[in-house]
Amino acid sequence: MTEGTEKTREEIHVWEIEEFRSVVLEGDILYDVDESAGVATITFNRPERLNAITIAGFDYVSTLVQKAERDELVKVIVLKGAGPCFGTGGDANELGHYIGYRKENGRSIRPSQRRRMIPDRDTLFGARGMEQAIGRCLKPTIVAVHSYCYGGHLQIAAAADIVLATPDALFVHPAWRYLGPIFNFSNLIEKMGVTKTREMVLTARPLPADEAETAGLVTRVVPEGELDQWVDDYCTAIAALPTDGVSMGKAIIELVLDARGAAVGSAGGWIGHSWITNLKYQAGEWNFLKSRQEKGLTAALEERDNMVPKFFRMGLHRDTIRSTKKK
Repeated sequence: MTEGTEKTREEIHVWEIEEFRSVVLEGDILYDVDESAGVATITFNRPERLNAITIAGFDYVSTLVQKAERDELVKVIVLKGAGPCFGTGGDANELGHYIGYRKENGRSIRPSQRRRMIPDRDTLFGARGMEQAIGRCLKPTIVAVHSYCYGGHLQIAAAADIVLATPDALFVHPAWRYLGPIFNFSNLIEKMGVTKTREMVLTARPLPADEAETAGLVTRVVPEGELDQWVDDYCTAIAALPTDGVSMGKAIIELVLDARGAAVGSAGGWIGHSWITNLKYQAGEWNFLKSRQEKGLTAALEERDNMVPKFFRMGLHRDTIRSTKKK
């Protein structure tokens, strides 16, 4: 999409803090309600960007989930991706910038801790963020994953009630590769257990769909080409239940999860992310922001991928998907 075309689309949602301004353009994230089925669908629709989400986009997802939750005609909420994948997480163009890194008069500015914390609390992990909007929603949430489920999209999947995935789906958070283990660990540990969570965040190895299903992150792996039908079937099964009964049941589940530490996991996500983005690199350690500045995003990520054995590389798994599809 050309820059000129981008400018003709209306800004439908804006998120700002100090010098940083993020937007959602018309068509980037779609919202639709099928009143007869009682289903609200949120679709990530930036296929040319592999459905990368801006910070404003994460905030907008929270708004849409809350809108669907308040709609008496909606019984189930579905999140899916248009085009080649479910999504690759946060828009790389905003990485670092949204937590306050910038240059003034040619000099790099390191943001304060409070400047780092506010965006993560309000848009991602905290009580006002996307994870909590999805995870604490009184209406069931279903995520439909095909191909990449990276970064913020992994956070969406981990927060949702049901995750349906095609065999080519891959689950990982790229930030683990250039920052280290950081997440709302409550969501991962509740679904996968401590052992698998530790392997995932310490190696940053993309988890294939079948392994994610065995671990508990994915509810069911379904045949390619049947994802939409399985989503419809799950929606039909859920919508047959009394809405009040489902909402009360979900509220009770929320109480139990809070007793098990869900609220601590949420706070740990936004406090921990601000902490880890202030890390100090030792001599010889790979620095993502520096490498991106010197070599560009694609070359920087490829450089990082080649630092580890093939089994742990994101590129290896991507190539496996592509070769499988060609067959």
